[in-house]
Order: sequence, then C-alpha cells, then structure tokens
Amino acid sequence: NNYWGGPAIEKGTGRTRLPYGFGTDDWADLGNLSVYRSDNGADAYELFNFLITQQEVQHIFDNYRRGRQDFSVRTAAYRSLWRYNEKLRDAAKGLGLLKNIYRLVSEEEGWNFDDFWPSVGPVFFPQSLLTAGMAFDHFAHLLARPQDGAHYRVTGDPVLRSADDTWGTATATRINVPNGATGFYQQVGFGGRPVHNALAEDQGEYNSDFTMNAGSYYDKTWTAMLMTESVDNFISSSRSDFYDARYRSVSIADLFPDGYRRWLANNLTNDDELRGPRVVANTTGNPVVDDRRFPTTPIGWTSWWAADGPEVCFPNASSSVCSSYGEVDAQPFNAQAPANVAILDPQIGWEQQKFLIAWTLIYLPENQQQWWIDQLRMWELGADADPGIEQRIEFHHPGGKSYVARGFGSEVIFGKSVQKGIAARVLEYANELASKAYEGSWVTGPDGVTRWWKAAKNARTGQPIVKFDPNMAAIDAEGNFVDGKDGCNEEDSSECTCAANRACVQLEEYVEVPYFLRQATATMGLLYPEWKGVY
Repeated sequence: NNYWGGPAIEKGTGRTRLPYGFGTDDWADLGNLSVYRSDNGADAYELFNFLITQQEVQHIFDNYRRGRQDFSVRTAAYRSLWRYNEKLRDAAKGLGLLKNIYRLVSEEEGWNFDDFWPSVGPVFFPQSLLTAGMAFDHFAHLLARPQDGAHYRVTGDPVLRSADDTWGTATATRINVPNGATGFYQQVGFGGRPVHNALAEDQGEYNSDFTMNAGSYYDKTWTAMLMTESVDNFISSSRSDFYDARYRSVSIADLFPDGYRRWLANNLTNDDELRGPRVVANTTGNPVVDDRRFPTTPIGWTSWWAADGPEVCFPNASSSVCSSYGEVDAQPFNAQAPANVAILDPQIGWEQQKFLIAWTLIYLPENQQQWWIDQLRMWELGADADPGIEQRIEFHHPGGKSYVARGFGSEVIFGKSVQKGIAARVLEYANELASKAYEGSWVTGPDGVTRWWKAAKNARTGQPIVKFDPNMAAIDAEGNFVDGKDGCNEEDSSECTCAANRACVQLEEYVEVPYFLRQATATMGLLYPEWKGVY
C-alpha cells in the first residue's frame, strides 16, 4: 500500500501489487503455490514444511473422536488427503511438466537429456527440486509408518514387531513408538500411529457404533495414487496439445522414476529389513530409549529417490534434510548418521499392496508410455505365450502357476543386491521364500545372471519336498512340543508339510501378489483415449 493506504500501482504496467498470494476461485488449490488456500509459507520450502507438519501435529485432534458426536472415519481420512496431501502432490508434480518440456527441447536440439537436466534443473528450479523431494519422502513415510506402542523382538527376526494385537506371544518391550509427532526442542520427529480403527470399550451393546479413531491405514492406501496421479489437467490451447500431449501427463513418479521404481518394487515384497523405518540403536542392536522405553531421538525414514540409492534420514537439530543441498557458514546440511540402527515393522501387507498395484496401474499409464508398463508386466506360462525374453526371471510355484518377468539388472539397497524391475523384484522375493521352503536348486536364466528356484519333488508322491524348519516345533502324540518327528527332522524331510515350514506358509500367502499383479497388468494395460479441448 502507498502512504495514504491505497493499493500500490506498479510503474510502467499499471498493475495493482498485492502483498499476498491471490487467485480467483477458478484457480485456487490447482498446484500453483501462490494460490493455495490455508497458505502458511513465505516460499516453497516453508509451504511444504507447513503442509507436512500441520497434518502430523493435528493428528491427535483430527483422527480421534474426542467426544464428538459427528466424528466420521471417512471425513477424517479425506481431511488429510484433500487438505494436505493432494496439495503437496499437485505442487510437486508441476516440476514434471517443466522436466518434460526440457526433454523435448533437448531432443530437438540434439542434447543428451540425461546430462542436460541435471545441469539446468538445480540452477533454475532449486526450490522446486527440494520441495518435490520432500513430498516424495513424505508419501513414502506415510506408507512405512509403524504402529504406535510397544514393540518386541522375535528370535531370529531383525525387525521389531508390534505387541498390539499380535498373533504370537509378545516378549519384553524393546521400544515404545510414540503416537504422532514427538520429541524435544529442535529434535521433533514423526511418530507412529494406530493402523486400525478402534471401537469404544465403554458403550456396551453400542461399542460398534462408536469408532474412536481413524487409522493410518487410509494414508497408506493413498500413497501410490499420490505418487502416480498424472491426469492432464492443463487447458489445451496450443498446436502440440492436439498433436502429442503426452508430455503434459506428469506425476511425481515421472519426476523421480528410479525412486518410485525402488519404492514400489520393494514394498511389493515383505522384505521389512529394506522397507522399515529405523531407530537409533546401541552396539547390541537394541533401540536407545529412555526410562519409559520411548526413543531418545526421532525415527529415521527412508528416502528412495537419491541418485546414489536409498538412504535413511534422521532429523538433526534445526534440520530436516538428509543430503547436502548447500552450506551455511561453510557447514553442509547433513542429518545425523547413527552408527547402529534397529528396524521397525512398517505395517505393510496385502491390504496395502493391492492398492499399490491398483493405483499404479490406474494412474501411471495416463502418459501412454510403455516404460512403466514394461517394469510392471508379468506373464503366466500356460495362460500367456512365452515372451521369449532372454534377460528374464521366472517363478515356479510348486503348488501351481509359473510366472515370467523381464529383468532390468540389479542394484544394491542397504547392502542387499535386488532386482531393479518391479515385477522382477516381486518374483525374486517369491523365489527367496521358495528356496527357504522347498528342497531344490537354483536355475540360471538364459542371460547367465538371473536365477530362480526349482523345487525338488518326492519320487514316490510327485509332490514338492518341504524343507525341515528348525524354528518350527512339532507336537508328539502326548501333546509335547518337540524339535522334529519321523519324516520331518534334520536328517529326513520327506514327510514335512507346508505348515512345518515358516517360509512355506509365508509363500502361500505371498503368491497372491504376483497373481494380482499379473491379472491387473493384463486387464488394465493402457487407459482408453480421450478427446482434447472438450471439458
């Protein structure tokens, strides 16, 4: 405003200058940071930090009944989606459009885009790159969020499991995961949440009418949609829009393709050692906790999109980044890197994995490109013709179906070599379970590198031979627990059944993932075409 309180006029243009973001209702909340409702940030970083922090801090108010008669699980679940996470998604994926435009320019000019984008992106769009990475990491941490409360250690399992509603017998509590944001001054971090919706315990016959909270389950199921939603929402008004508009269909997954590939592939396995969040531990591997068993430092979360591979980010004092983006007083922005960590159960199972597959195949093919479909495609031998791929991985389920996926090479994640391809990683994990479940041998593929497990069969019965599992107890005729029995012991496993081997049981549950992925890929494929310019 000028001295007399009227609006300031910009010299030379006659335009009114306003000291705040402004946009009409037609443009509000459409991905442009300057027209976001509930804006509480001076720049992109502060706005993203606000949208992430606000939903974490408000969790205990928004997601619990707290005596409200009108509390609704649906309303609570959609509040975090609409008020915070969709805004983060749209603001982050906008950079993908610029990336695609630069890709087309590079192609026309004869430049190598893989060299060109890393050189111009950080120069022209440093804030957008930083905040897009923040959104990716935030959505990844929503999926990996552990259950709150007590966690214990199972013998032979490196992952700390929740003692809440566990099927087994919980042993001594190693750590209490805080519910929601917690910490101390300059060391506040994201905590766990109940995965489930709890019912009232004091309403008698009407307990089921009083849901007490909305679980983190809903946030987990939306993550793949938030990463892959790539519908072209731009107005079509130029020649290229009606000629080839695929460059306008963008998502966070297209902005960080390797990050999304790693994140999806490994979360479609049950390999919690790779996908679980971390807590600082001592030299014996137990979490560092206070006298109430709460962690003394914030939880560390995996960032999947870094060029050098995934890394775990532990918040440090007054910092929320895990790699150096710049320096202050010659000191780089580096997060804490503890020497020892313990892994928390990320609470990702079939109920989340089916949404990861479905949302990815619904939203990601919107750009009508084959690259993602190739990563996801799986063939079923017998039902489909053999694809004739030399670089391939197979999975032969001893109880039925056999699958094939294209291999894309391997990479090392947290010290473990795994397949890069999404479908290939699913089959690789199924083979890992099969090798622990059944007697047999590894078969090397035509490329001389990829391997899969071929189960041995009992010559008398023709059935696959289940391995003896020393960690599973048998029960004798008197009802006593014993280490083995005739036909299923250390020396002779010819009579072992699947129930006698933990990996075999896990495999029988896991085979639904490759089955569903193959069915969904074959059914959905590319989405149907739509007209441009008709709204």
